[in-house]
Amino acid sequence: MAMGDIGPGGDVRLFLAVCDHGGFARAAGSLGLTASAVAKGVARLEGRIGVRLFERSTRHFRITPEGEHYRAVCRAAVGSVRAVEEALALSASEPAGLVRVTLPPLLGAEIVAPALFALTDQHPRLSLNLSLDRTPVDLRGGQVDLAIRIGDPPDVAGVIGRRIGVQRLALCASADYIAARGAPAGRSDLQDHELIATAIDGRPAPWRFTEAGREVVWAPPARLILDGAALALSAIRAGRGVGLIPSWVAAADIASGRLMALMPDAVTGHRPIYALWPDYAPMLPRLRVVIDAAAAALRQATDDGGSPPQPTANLP
Repeated sequence: MAMGDIGPGGDVRLFLAVCDHGGFARAAGSLGLTASAVAKGVARLEGRIGVRLFERSTRHFRITPEGEHYRAVCRAAVGSVRAVEEALALSASEPAGLVRVTLPPLLGAEIVAPALFALTDQHPRLSLNLSLDRTPVDLRGGQVDLAIRIGDPPDVAGVIGRRIGVQRLALCASADYIAARGAPAGRSDLQDHELIATAIDGRPAPWRFTEAGREVVWAPPARLILDGAALALSAIRAGRGVGLIPSWVAAADIASGRLMALMPDAVTGHRPIYALWPDYAPMLPRLRVVIDAAAAALRQATDDGGSPPQPTANLP
């Protein structure tokens, strides 16, 4: 211990060294200090806490009952600090510990969660607590470490956001429905079709299209208003009409030809996907690898930056 290390915490270390070596001189020798420096440090400590820690005279030197109690407490505290320091040093290089993550229900269950399950195979000391929820979350409340949400991040102080993907949308219908009803060439044609909408607070979520270089927000006059993309996909597959759903949800059916993507160049309203975490949380390896794994899975599954999967309906 260098002379500059002596302070409130350093005085405790001097005290413990005196306890271990049975006197100021022997403790000083082990620390590379003078006996006077050790004695002054112990005296400062006794003055600060208001009790004598050692009985000392020219004939004897022994710890007081108060000193024995204080020694036990100090040893436990120093041991705890050392354990934390060792754990932090390890966590600085290896993802370890618990990460509590909240995910949007369908995207989370189908795309993100499997990637995070695989992550635990790569990092045996990493633990996850996953939940599915689409509602806003209080990231500063200490109950969640990371939230992945679809849409623009909230303008809330104390929250850091990183864009990790985009949820593109596809307007689709079954091949059988298109064969029977024809393919719409534009938004005005949709009025003549059966429409399937997803719900926001019980009302149809708006559809967005590019028309003449500007975005048009349109409330679809839907016969079916369904809670979520999974139900909408089921209805579209069954030939119940035209619906707007995330392209990754319909990708396999579109690739197989079971569903047809309609008006792909006109559909807009694609939504960003963000990872959100509290600004007081350090970017520990465990948090970083979870965010990176989620981002990689989303890039692969959501066709970030690309067009909705083909084939498309043959337009007139």
